[in-house]
Amino acid sequence: MKNPIFLSFIASSILAGCQDSTPLSSESNNQIDQVAEHKVTVAKWVGKYHGTTPCMGCNTRCEECPGMVVDLVLNQNKTYTLKRESLSGNDQQEIYTGQFRFRNTDHSKIELMQVKVRNLMSVDLDQQILEILEDQTGHLYPSEGNFILEKNG
Repeated sequence: MKNPIFLSFIASSILAGCQDSTPLSSESNNQIDQVAEHKVTVAKWVGKYHGTTPCMGCNTRCEECPGMVVDLVLNQNKTYTLKRESLSGNDQQEIYTGQFRFRNTDHSKIELMQVKVRNLMSVDLDQQILEILEDQTGHLYPSEGNFILEKNG
């Protein structure tokens, strides 16, 4: 007879322990609310850009040269991945990774660090494009429409 009483005592102790969960304090609820309200704002320039530009030796498209494919990913932490590949098949794909910086206070000009050629770009957030700029001057190429990278992600 002692066994059933002892077992029922253990069972009731276990059940009481399971039911002894206390609700979250108002301080804990406030912390959860603050975390939920904290949202990371992603900059508008973050994303993937793609385009076909003239080959590296040209300032405009040539009939005999199909140009090169350019893919650029700009990350929130100001890092990038740049891939360039000649469509003529003569050159190997170039891949660069590194950091970029803004060259002005309104964040409309970017410089890709660790890239020596075609590393300056103008950002147009309204049209969601990057435009590659001349290396020495930082100005638009004469055939500027040939140096556009469109945002696609």
